[in-house]
Amino acid sequence: MSGTNTTVNSVKGTSTLVRARFGPGMLLQHEDLDQLNVYTRELSRLMFRSFFGCGVVCGLVVTTDTKCGKVSIVVGAGLALDGNGDPIYLPKDQPLAIDENCDPNLTGPLWVVLCGNTKCCAPRTAICSSDDDESPSVCTRERDGYEIRIVRERPRCVCGCPEPANNEPQTHDIDCKCVDPALPCYVDHYDGKCACNCDDSGDCNCDCECILLAKLTKTDDPAKPTWSVDHRVRRFIRPVLMRDPQVEKEEKARQLPPPPPPPPTTPVLAPAVKAEDRQTKQARSAKARL
Repeated sequence: MSGTNTTVNSVKGTSTLVRARFGPGMLLQHEDLDQLNVYTRELSRLMFRSFFGCGVVCGLVVTTDTKCGKVSIVVGAGLALDGNGDPIYLPKDQPLAIDENCDPNLTGPLWVVLCGNTKCCAPRTAICSSDDDESPSVCTRERDGYEIRIVRERPRCVCGCPEPANNEPQTHDIDCKCVDPALPCYVDHYDGKCACNCDDSGDCNCDCECILLAKLTKTDDPAKPTWSVDHRVRRFIRPVLMRDPQVEKEEKARQLPPPPPPPPTTPVLAPAVKAEDRQTKQARSAKARL
């Protein structure tokens, strides 16, 4: 070691990320190739949940609609991230009846929840079997899916924001559209705390695979029952894009008033000679010739 090393103490460890490495002539097993997918997925999960946490990235706006006397909701197309950092993608608007049985005694509040799931696709025979045994098949593709639920009680483990107390405002009046850092839903994010912190004890807050989209509240008018939608309980995590600092400098320069024009220059003229002075000079010249 160099004599200039100032290290007093150190400790080394390993993370949970494992990359696959291959060499010439290596006999590969399916675990080796699968590790390529595992590493990429775990890396993207780590980055997404560390940068943004869980919540709605874009879209997924809940609206109400009434057709044939039946009240339904429509969840708009959009994207969300669950507690693991996995995306939940809704490619198109999805309608859903609030109550399929049209129960007039159904009261609120109700909660609209979006959950992710996977579906096995393209099964294929994995190994050759004997003549007496049927060849087993395994899933060769996984397609991401989703499920929209309307539930009577707010789920215990769900990604969302607490209900605002006393109708407190959720926005603050500033030029930038960033979220209020004082809101309980975003305090940890602004404090630099990781959204997901898992340890060997199994105590982990990464396992919430559902996103809270909205709260539904029924009006008090029994003659015309309708449902209002409150999006304040969802956690919105779309990044705010930064404006180009160079463009900002140029805009400020264009808005500055033009410099004042230089003062006009006055031409220097020869002093005017009075008529009597000219006569005196002429008289002197004539006297000198005599």
